[in-house]
Amino acid sequence: MKYFALMVALLLGLASMAQTKMTPAEITSFKKEVLIQAGKTTSITADFEETKHVSVLKNASTSSGIFRLKGEKLLWQYNSPKKNAMLFNKQQLKIKNDKGKITTIDLNKNKRFKQLQQLMVGSYTGNLFDEESFTITYFKNGAVKTAVLKPKSKDMSKHIKEVTLTFKNNENTVSEIKIVEISDDYSVIILKNKKLNTAINESVFVL
Repeated sequence: MKYFALMVALLLGLASMAQTKMTPAEITSFKKEVLIQAGKTTSITADFEETKHVSVLKNASTSSGIFRLKGEKLLWQYNSPKKNAMLFNKQQLKIKNDKGKITTIDLNKNKRFKQLQQLMVGSYTGNLFDEESFTITYFKNGAVKTAVLKPKSKDMSKHIKEVTLTFKNNENTVSEIKIVEISDDYSVIILKNKKLNTAINESVFVL
């Protein structure tokens, strides 16, 4: 067991060494590429799988659902194990729980959810490089690029320690999101079957 633990530690060490910080020139180029892609993107559809790791639980929990983005409308809908959804639309957030009850939140009056909207929508529109709200560090590992965002505001930093956005295979849209809470519990969200600029019926954005 000691030998196995040592091997795991060595492998993790090698993995972390493979990831290096981007140079200022690489950061500038990366931001430009993401913004160019964002300018060409009118919609995004994807399936997602979310794995949540909680320190007090032995096993991680897994959920899945669909993601839809069109203009200022963003739908984040869980289909399994329970069905619930979050719908951002301009300055409004609607949350539908597993019993079908809908709660409406004015984002102008709720800083926490407003910042969540900026983070979620910005992750896919290219407006994620908000250095006024986040301290951002950029890394690369071959064709994989990551941006690690640490919130500056006291309100958001009470709940979220950092968010890592991963861009894979030289794509300029996010493929994976890791959210680390202040307790060090964390969730990893992986987007699958991602498609850009497909037609999305407006009925999709009705809870």
